[in-house]
Amino acid sequence: MNYQFDKHPIANRQLDKPVKEQLPIEAVDKLADELVAEYSNPAFRKWYCSIIYQYGTAQVLEWRQRASSGDNAGRLFSSYVTDAKKYNKASRELST
Repeated sequence: MNYQFDKHPIANRQLDKPVKEQLPIEAVDKLADELVAEYSNPAFRKWYCSIIYQYGTAQVLEWRQRASSGDNAGRLFSSYVTDAKKYNKASRELST
């Protein structure tokens, strides 16, 4: 089976110019605070910031919107992030 990982919208995110250099700290803090308030888990604030820096605000907002339809939105959001990380890891392993 031949997968084309480069066709996935987030597959090459880490290979591109780091999003961290493009995002203002205020924007990251604001979105992280919104996620903490929405999912009621302040212990995950640092993790939210790292995800925002890694994938960008547009991707995080997409996951947030998709997760809002679930019964446990915080857990669903986390599963989207975990799946993306696994996908990126698999694509890097295949490219080496």
